[in-house]
Amino acid sequence: MKSPKFAIVSLQKLVQDFFEKHLTIERNASRNTVLAYRDALKLFLRHAAERAGCPADQLDHLILDVDVVRSFLEWLEKERGSGARTRNHRLAVVKAFARYVASVAPEHLERCRRIRELPRAAFEQPEIQYLDDDEILELAGAIGPAAQLRDRALFLLLYNTGARAQEIVDLDLSDIRLDPVPIVTLHGKGRKQRTCPLWARTVAALEQWLNERGRIDGPLFLNARGRRLTRSGIAYILRKLSERAKLSPRHARRVTPHVIRHTTAMHLLQSGVDITTIAAWLGHSQLSTTHGYIEIDLRMKQKAIAQTAAIPEMAQGKYPEGKLLAWLANLGKPPRYVHSPPTTTVN
Repeated sequence: MKSPKFAIVSLQKLVQDFFEKHLTIERNASRNTVLAYRDALKLFLRHAAERAGCPADQLDHLILDVDVVRSFLEWLEKERGSGARTRNHRLAVVKAFARYVASVAPEHLERCRRIRELPRAAFEQPEIQYLDDDEILELAGAIGPAAQLRDRALFLLLYNTGARAQEIVDLDLSDIRLDPVPIVTLHGKGRKQRTCPLWARTVAALEQWLNERGRIDGPLFLNARGRRLTRSGIAYILRKLSERAKLSPRHARRVTPHVIRHTTAMHLLQSGVDITTIAAWLGHSQLSTTHGYIEIDLRMKQKAIAQTAAIPEMAQGKYPEGKLLAWLANLGKPPRYVHSPPTTTVN
C-alpha cells in the first residue's frame, strides 16, 4: 500500500488562507482581531526575511522553526524594546498560525508542535491605576460650559460605562437609546455585547451633543474632520482635560481611557456593588480579571483601620528574644498574645 502524499502548499498560500479562511470565516474574528494578527505576523515575517537575507515573498516553510521564533522574540525585546505583554501577544499569534499550518499541512506537524510548546514570558502584574472621587469631580469641573459638548458627553459616557476606548470608538448612533429607558449597547472583545444603563447627567450631555451633531446615522463621536473619533483622539481629549484641570492623580501616572475604566470599577466596588455585577458591567469574561480591584479595596480598608486604631493586645505584647516556637504557640492566647515569663521568688 502506498503511503499518502500531501500536496505542498506554499508559505504565502498558508498565510493568505490563515487570514481569509481561518480567521475571517472559520473563527469569525472581528476586524480588530484580524488587524492585530496581521501586524504581529508582518513583524515575524519581516524579521525572518532579514535573518534569511531574502525578500519576504521568497520565504519558505523553513521559517516554521523554533529557533527562528526564539530569535524573533529576542529581537522584539532587544531591538524594539517590547515588554513581556507585547512579546506574549506576538508569540500567541505565531502559535495560532502554527496551529493552523499543522491542521492543513500535516508534514509540518512536528515543527509546529515545537513552536506551540514555547513558554510565555513571566511578568509582574502592574498596580491598577485609578482616580479618586474628588479627582473625577475636578476633571468634570474642568470641562466648563465653554468646552465642546462632544467632550462632555464623551467623558461622562466613559465614566458611566467603564467602556474600553475601542468600544467607545465603535459606537454608532443606533447603539444609544435615550428613551424610555436610557441604555447603551457596547460591542466588546470577541464580538460580545453588553448593555449599560445611563445616568441622567450622561443622558443630558448626550442629548446636547446630538442636538449639535445631528441625529443622522453614523458614528456617535466625530473628530474635527467629521470622521469617526479614534482611540488616540480619545486619549488626546483626556490628556488636554487633565492639563486644564492641573490634575496630579494620586493613584495613576496620567489620565487615560483605561484609567477611567479602572476608576469606574473601583467606585462601583466602593459603593457596594458585588463583583459579578462589576464583571458584567465591564465585560470581563472571567471573574479573576475583576479580583484585582478587590485586592486594592481591601488594602485601602486595612490601611484605614491601621491608621484609626491599634490592636490592644499587639500593642501591649513584648516580643521575646528567644524561644521563638514557644512564643508562636502562645500567640493569640488571652489576656495577651505574648505572656511574660513567670517571676521566680528567691527565699
